[in-house]
Amino acid sequence: MHVLDVHSRSDDGKVLAGKYCQSCHVQPLPEHLDKPTWVAKVFPIMRKYLGLDQLPQRETLPHDLAAFYPTFPAMSEDEWFAVAQWYIDNAPSVLPQPAPVKVEGITERFESIPIVRDVQMPMTTLVKFDVVRKNLIIGDGMGNALFVTDLAGKAISRIALSGPPSCVEVRPDAWYVTDMGRLLPHDSAIGSLLQVTWVRDSPMISILIDSLRRPVHVVVADMNADGRNDYLICEYGNLIGRFGWYEISSNGKKKYHSLAPVPGAIRAVLRDINGDGKLDIIVQMAQAREGLFAYMNKGKGRYVAKELLVLPPSFGSSSFEFADANGDGIDDIVVTTGDNGDYDTPPLKPYHGVYVFTARKDGSFRQEFFQHLDGAYGAKIRDFDGNGTKDMLSFSYFPRLDRGDYDLLRYDSGVMTSSVTSWRVANAEIGRWLVSDVADVDGDGDDDMLIGNVSIGPGTVPEETTRTWMNNGVVALYLRNTTK
Repeated sequence: MHVLDVHSRSDDGKVLAGKYCQSCHVQPLPEHLDKPTWVAKVFPIMRKYLGLDQLPQRETLPHDLAAFYPTFPAMSEDEWFAVAQWYIDNAPSVLPQPAPVKVEGITERFESIPIVRDVQMPMTTLVKFDVVRKNLIIGDGMGNALFVTDLAGKAISRIALSGPPSCVEVRPDAWYVTDMGRLLPHDSAIGSLLQVTWVRDSPMISILIDSLRRPVHVVVADMNADGRNDYLICEYGNLIGRFGWYEISSNGKKKYHSLAPVPGAIRAVLRDINGDGKLDIIVQMAQAREGLFAYMNKGKGRYVAKELLVLPPSFGSSSFEFADANGDGIDDIVVTTGDNGDYDTPPLKPYHGVYVFTARKDGSFRQEFFQHLDGAYGAKIRDFDGNGTKDMLSFSYFPRLDRGDYDLLRYDSGVMTSSVTSWRVANAEIGRWLVSDVADVDGDGDDDMLIGNVSIGPGTVPEETTRTWMNNGVVALYLRNTTK
């Protein structure tokens, strides 16, 4: 009889988990985390979100934040116990770890040039190649500024901002810059979209849109075919955020068009994914319901939402791009998962790494490739060596630190082929890489890469490593392709 009761409790827990754990995201499975993480990290937070435990000093929070912590329980203690017990019973004691990717040493494909600047500590929140002027654009999240430098890192100009820059879109008429307002995650509406115009190499700054919640990306485009620029902005926020676009009339009046009134929008692109001649919106979300979502263009500024890929919340979506990874002439979706900043000592997750999803005739996407990389934060697939097959540069912000050989920056020649070869990249260990850009910056016909060092962040890092990342002044690495 006792055994039957236990099984009944377990079955109840599974059913209840399906009911309560999908209200704002895909239901996580027990095997996504180990038992200690469920018990010590996840459960205490979830009890507050479910109103089972009251948040201390909840009454001091703004109303919109306090709403995340209800004063009345959403479920009974018996139901909670059943759910928690189901996760504990079915979670592994330790997450399984895939074998390390075999690497052949240091690649000669790239000359790795450190970009060094006199900074308090490197906090590079954006990097961008200006291929017209053959310069680098580097965002300083600690000094609240944009630096324009030559390829050796020598400053050409400095653009002072109110907060940390997160994105710059370089257009012929101006630069469009998102200012997060504050570096660490927050919900305050103190961010802004700035317009930078140049008068004889001197920057002139104006605020286009203010009161944004931690904006991290902008796309400038004519969203409603009225002949004027509109601004598609990812307001990542923290607990509160939103995704949508702003139009500004000729008299300066602003109108907001909401697409997703939730936090977590990382990056958006415009792309015709159904072949009807209209540009659709694709956005990556990393909070709440995590994954890739399309907003199908119905004309005249009207969009209809469509899920492309949905991921469990523990995956930690960190970047995406469209690229023809398998060389069939059709662009695939390249996604990295690796955000592991929720806890000081997070588990190493076997599902962190680089995914390639290929398009199917019915408009869905199917996973065709996965390569493990702890804490993956970006991947660029190009024909870097010019031999007709695709290669990949991938990098980590939350690397594995217990093997001695930090897997921070990897080059795969012939990715997604039977002859793939993996390499390390010189100087990878001198920074903690968060942001990147790819372009033929030196004009020699092959693609180069720029990656930015955010030297401090969540997680436990050995003191010697932290000192290196913080004190060496390396704000970025310029990976000059040596193919040509």
